[in-house]
Amino acid sequence: MIQAVSARAYANIALVKYWGKRESQINSPATPSISLALEALRTETRVERVEGGSDHVMLDGSPADDRTRTRISAYLDLWRELDLLEGAFSVTSANSFPTAAGLASSASGFAALATALAALAKRKINRRELSRLARRGSGSAARSIPGGFAALPAGEDPSAIRICKPEQIPWGMVVAVVDAPLKEIGSTEGMTRSKLSSPYFNAWVRTARHDYRKMRKALCAFDLDQVGAITEANAFAMHACMLATRPSLVYWSRTTLDLVQKVRLWRVDGLHAYATIDAGAHVVFLCPREEMGEVAELAGAVEGVRMAFPSLPAPGARVIGWS
Repeated sequence: MIQAVSARAYANIALVKYWGKRESQINSPATPSISLALEALRTETRVERVEGGSDHVMLDGSPADDRTRTRISAYLDLWRELDLLEGAFSVTSANSFPTAAGLASSASGFAALATALAALAKRKINRRELSRLARRGSGSAARSIPGGFAALPAGEDPSAIRICKPEQIPWGMVVAVVDAPLKEIGSTEGMTRSKLSSPYFNAWVRTARHDYRKMRKALCAFDLDQVGAITEANAFAMHACMLATRPSLVYWSRTTLDLVQKVRLWRVDGLHAYATIDAGAHVVFLCPREEMGEVAELAGAVEGVRMAFPSLPAPGARVIGWS
């Protein structure tokens, strides 16, 4: 019997955002989404069977805090309740990028964890089922299973599908990490607050569905200008819904706004870069591969940016070792 498995998965940045859940007990999205997985945003997770009745969780070299440990244990309970696993486990996970900062660390984290657990499971789990199981831990994790450009439809129990392999994608992304505190309100709680109190929530859901259809067509044509325009507009619509939530969800910093304004000037000067922002302050730019270096240099020179680095598209989650 395999005793330990290590897996690797990559965070994905949504071009059409997931923000809002259906009335469901299985973490089903209210909005369809499309994302790009990034090589630079990597999580590696080792899961080992242990004696005794309690799970152990280590994150980035330290014992996980109570909230994270409870969330991981609840996710392990799901696998045990589905009779896919039994017993207790030690989970050790490390990210190559900031955790809980609006860069989709939960997506890569739960995708890597689900991939490792599937290798330990009592029966074979196919990729579509694995995507659904990853979604139960984090909605965006469903898209990190296939990698590349991935689409997750809205619905009761959807799985993500890859719509383009990473090596076929002529674009990359530049991640600008800004000076900002850790998020006070996580995405799960923020989605709930928006659904309950934002006067724009229903309009946001309609907008996301419309953008999803348009984005699928634009990606099939590899039309960067159209893809970029949809990406920026969709991100701004999501944050408008957040801002109108009561009390307001303000994830942006002054540097976030500065970068959003700068990218418009860069386009005037001939660059093909487009901005998007998840539920955090950091800004990610979609651009051609050959322009990533210049965009990273420009973004890194903006006051308040801690670092800016390019990333190529990434593959799906996979097992990288077992014993």
